[in-house]
Amino acid sequence: MFELPAIFPFQTMKILYTALVLLLLARPTLAGDIQGKITDKTGGVLKTAAVKLLDLTTGQDTTVTVDANGQYRFPDVRPGVYWLAVSCPGFSAASRTIVIEDAKATTTADFILELGGLKTDVNVTAERGQRDANALPIRTDTLTRDAIEAMSPVSTGDAMIAAPGVTPVGSGPFQVRPRLRGLDSTRVLVLVDGQRLNNARTATDRAGVEVGLVDLDSAESIEILGGAGSVLYGTDALSGTINILTTQPTLSPKKQFTAGFDGFFSSNEDGRRGTIVLGFSSPKFAVGVTGGGEHFDDYTAGKNYQESSQPYFANSTITQADTIDTNFHFNLHAFPDPFNAPFTRTTDVIPSSGMDGSSLNVAATALVATRQQLSVKYQRRRASDVGFPDFDQPYFFQQITLPWSNLDKFSASYLVTNPASWLSRVSATWYYQRQDRLLRNVFPVQFPVPSPQFFPINVYRLDIQSDTRQQVWTPGLDVQANFLTRPDNLLTAGLSMFRDRSEDERTTITQMSQLGQVVAGQFGVQPIVFASPVALGPPTTAQPARVPNARFADAGFFAHDEWTVTPIVRLTGGLRVDLYRVTTAATPGYDIASVVAGATPPIDPATLPDVNGDRINRSALTGEAGVVVWSDRRVSVFGHYVHSYRHPNLEELLFSGPATAGNIAPNITVQPETGHNVDAGARFRTGRVASSVAYFNNTYHDFISTEVVANSPAGSISQAINLASVRIQGVEAEGSAPVVVSRFDVAPSANIAWNYGTVLSGATPLTGDSLAGQPQDNITPWKIGLNVRVGDRTRHWWAAYGLRTETEVTRVSPLLAESPFLIAQDLLGLKGFTVQRLAFGYDWRKSSDRIGVSLAIDNLTDTFYREQFQFAPARGRSVTLAVHIRGIQ
Repeated sequence: MFELPAIFPFQTMKILYTALVLLLLARPTLAGDIQGKITDKTGGVLKTAAVKLLDLTTGQDTTVTVDANGQYRFPDVRPGVYWLAVSCPGFSAASRTIVIEDAKATTTADFILELGGLKTDVNVTAERGQRDANALPIRTDTLTRDAIEAMSPVSTGDAMIAAPGVTPVGSGPFQVRPRLRGLDSTRVLVLVDGQRLNNARTATDRAGVEVGLVDLDSAESIEILGGAGSVLYGTDALSGTINILTTQPTLSPKKQFTAGFDGFFSSNEDGRRGTIVLGFSSPKFAVGVTGGGEHFDDYTAGKNYQESSQPYFANSTITQADTIDTNFHFNLHAFPDPFNAPFTRTTDVIPSSGMDGSSLNVAATALVATRQQLSVKYQRRRASDVGFPDFDQPYFFQQITLPWSNLDKFSASYLVTNPASWLSRVSATWYYQRQDRLLRNVFPVQFPVPSPQFFPINVYRLDIQSDTRQQVWTPGLDVQANFLTRPDNLLTAGLSMFRDRSEDERTTITQMSQLGQVVAGQFGVQPIVFASPVALGPPTTAQPARVPNARFADAGFFAHDEWTVTPIVRLTGGLRVDLYRVTTAATPGYDIASVVAGATPPIDPATLPDVNGDRINRSALTGEAGVVVWSDRRVSVFGHYVHSYRHPNLEELLFSGPATAGNIAPNITVQPETGHNVDAGARFRTGRVASSVAYFNNTYHDFISTEVVANSPAGSISQAINLASVRIQGVEAEGSAPVVVSRFDVAPSANIAWNYGTVLSGATPLTGDSLAGQPQDNITPWKIGLNVRVGDRTRHWWAAYGLRTETEVTRVSPLLAESPFLIAQDLLGLKGFTVQRLAFGYDWRKSSDRIGVSLAIDNLTDTFYREQFQFAPARGRSVTLAVHIRGIQ
C-alpha cells in the first residue's frame, strides 16, 4: 500500500505491532467511586442537573442525573485522569479535571452552579483524544453543532470565520478556505475526523485544500487550534490545525430509530440545501446515513457596488501594458495586453460565483467484544459548476472554473479500551480517499512577430483553454496507544503513515488569431487594428503536463506525554520523527527545457528534476513542550512551544510551465519550512464570566515563496525558493458574561485578534534588495467581533445580534506593492469593513424529538466590501432560513 523511504524501520513496526497484540491479552483493574452533590449558591438542590464523567485516557464517557438530594455517583472508577462536567438548565456549566490515584478510595467532587449560560468544552484534536479545553496549553475554539446551526452559514468555510484567529480565503458557496494566524493553504493542516484532508498536489499561495469537500450538514463540530500541530500530525500544521468532526452513530441502551431533515435557504443567491438523516442504534450496533443536495446561483454584492479601477490607472499606481510598447517601445498603445484591463462595475451580480453539489455519508459502529469496537465510514462529496467569483471579463482577463471537485473516502477504525491497568486505549485507523478535480483556465496571450524585413510586425493572440484534471489517491494508517504509566501520567505513542499518489491529465485547446499589424507608414510607425480578430487555422489540441506523476509518502513516529504534576500544575511534551520520500515518474508531456531556455540569469540545472524520474528523501525531528498552572479554579495560565515543519509539496518542487503571468520552473532543492511557535496566555472564569487572552509569536525560517528569478524571450521565469525568515505575532482574546434579567438569559460576548507580520531577513532574487523589516503579506491587523444573544430561561427561543470588523491594512509587502503583476483587486482587498447580522431562532423539544428554526439577516446594512486580500467582493444582504428536524422512535 505504501511506498516509504528505504530507511523506514520495518523491524520497529513489527516490534510495535507485536507489543500491541500482547497488550490486548492483559486484564484491567477496577477502582473506587466518584461522588458529589450539585447545588446553587444558596445551597438549594438542583434536581435536574446532569453529570458527565469522561475518562481522558480512553475517551469513554458516562452521564448520570442527580437524585432527589442533588447527589451523583460513579462506581468502580479505575485510577487515571478524568473530566467531570455538570450542566443544568438555566445555570452555567461547571467542570474540573481530577486524578484518581488510590484504587480503593472514594473521591468527592461537589459543584456549586451559578445562574447564566456559560458552557464547557472538550477538545479532541489538541492531544489526539478528548481533553478539557481549559487544561490545554494552547488556545482552542470549538464550533459545536448548536453553534453552527445558529450561524446558518452558507458553507463549511464560512462557519470557520467565527473563530477569532481565522479570516477567509476565497468566496462563494464552495471556495471559502481558512487563513489562520496569517497563513493559509498548505500551511494550515485540515483534518476530517483526525485524518488529513490536505494533499501534496495542492498549490501553496495560489490554492488550498477545499474544506467545502466536507458537507456542512455532516459536520458535528469544528475544532480550531491556533499553534503548530507538527508533533502529533506531521507536515503542514505550521500555524495551526483544523479538525472537522463528522457525525458517527453511537450505541444506545435500547433499539431506536432516528429520522430527520436539515434545510437551508438563502435569498441572496437563491441558495438551497437539503439533507435527510436516517439512523438506527442498539446496544451492539448503530448505523447512520445522511445525504442531500444543494444549488447556488451567482450571488450579489452589497449596495454602492459601482467601483472602478480607473483611478489606479489615472495616478499610475497600476498600469496596463501594450503588446507592442512592451516589446518595441513605439508608444502606440494600440494593442493593450488583456492582463490588467481597466474595469468599472455596472452590476451587483458577481459572475462565476455559483455551484451545485451533493453529499452522502454512511457510518456504522459495532461492539465486537467487551471493550472492543469497530467503526466504519464512507463519505462521498460532489461539487460541480463551481465558479471562481469575478474571474471573468471585464473584471479579469482570465476565467477559472471547477467543472467538478469530488471526494470519496473510506475509513475503518478498531478500538480497544482498558486492556490493562497501565494501557488505557489502543486504536488502529485505516483510510483511503480520492480527490478528483478538474480545473479549467481560459485565457489569452498576445505577442508580436516581426516579418523578415522587421515591418510589418504582426500582432497575434493565442486563446488557450486549459483543462487540468488533478487526481490524488491517499491511503493512510494511524496506530495509537495510550499508556497510563501512573495515575497522573498519560503517554500517547504511535505511528502514522500516508502516501499521496498524484496524477494529472491535462488538455489544452488553442486558437491562434491575428489582431492587426504595425507598419512603417509615410508619417512613421502606424498601427493597423483589425475590426475583429482573424482566425488563423483551426484550433489545435495538446496534452502537456505541468506536474509529473509523483508520490509523496510520509511515515511518522510520535510520543506525547501529559503529566499532572500537582493538582495545579500540568505538563505536556512530545517528540516526532518523520521520514519523507518524493518519487517522480517519466510523464509524457512534462517539459522543462523549453521553460528555462534563454533564461537570464541561467536557471541552475541542479534545481531541476530528471524528467525520466527522480527521488527525494528527507527526515524531520519536531518537538513540543507545554505547561498549564491553575492558581485556583478561576484562573489558569499556560505556555507552549513547538518546533514546526512543512515539507514543500509537489507543486513547489515540480511545477513546470506557464501560469497566470509568466512561466514557473521546478525546484527540487527548495528546503522545508521550519518554525518556532510560542504561545502564552491566561484563562479566567468566575460564576458568570469566562474569558481568555493569548499571545503568540511564530518565527518561520526558509519561508517558501514563488518569485521571479530570471527573464527569457518567452517572459519571466519564477521558481519556488526559500525566500526569507518571517515573524508573525499576535494577540487573541475573547470573553462572555451571561446574566439573568427577569425571565431572560442575556449573553454578551466579544472576541478580538491582532496580527503583526514582519520579514526578518531575505532578499528579492533578481535585484538582491533586502526585505528585512518589511511587512509580511496577507496579515489582517485587527479583527473584532461583538455579539449579544437573548433567550428565554426554558431555552425555546432566542435572538442574536452580531458585528464583525476588520481594520484597513496599512502595512503592505513590497512583493505586492511593487510587483509587476499588481492588479486593482490587490489594492481593493486592503480596505477595512464592518458587517452586521441579526438572527432569531426557536427550538421545540419534546423527549427526543426536536424542531429547530432560525431566521437571519446577514450583512444587515447591505455593505459593499471585500474580505481582506480577496479577489471578489463579498455577499450583500441575504435573508437565510434554516430548519432542523429530528425524531427518535
